[in-house]
Amino acid sequence: MTIGGDAPKPLADGPCVTVEIGGYRAGHLDCASRRLEEAARAAQAQARAAIDAPVIDATSADVRTGVANQTATRQRMGNTFGTSVYPQRPNTVPPAPRPGGRP
Repeated sequence: MTIGGDAPKPLADGPCVTVEIGGYRAGHLDCASRRLEEAARAAQAQARAAIDAPVIDATSADVRTGVANQTATRQRMGNTFGTSVYPQRPNTVPPAPRPGGRP
C-alpha cells in the first residue's frame, strides 16, 4: 500500500491487495495482470519443453526405447545364450558340514 509514488511489485506468492483512497482504487488490476502474465509465461515454457522433447521412434537407440540389445542379453544369459530360455546360474555348492554333527 503506497499513498504517493509508484507502488512496489508484490511478491509472487503474496496476496493481491486492493487499496481505495479517496474513491480511487489501485492495485487490483496491476497485480492481477502480472499474475496472469506469469502464469502464461510458465504455461508457454512448459508447452515449449514438451514440443522440444526428443521423440522416441524406430531409429532411436535400444536403451531409450526399452528394447533389449544383444550384448546385454548375452551378459545376462551367459553360456546358455542361444541354447536355452533360462539364464545361466552358477553351480550350487553344498553347504559345509557343521562341526559336531553326524558324519
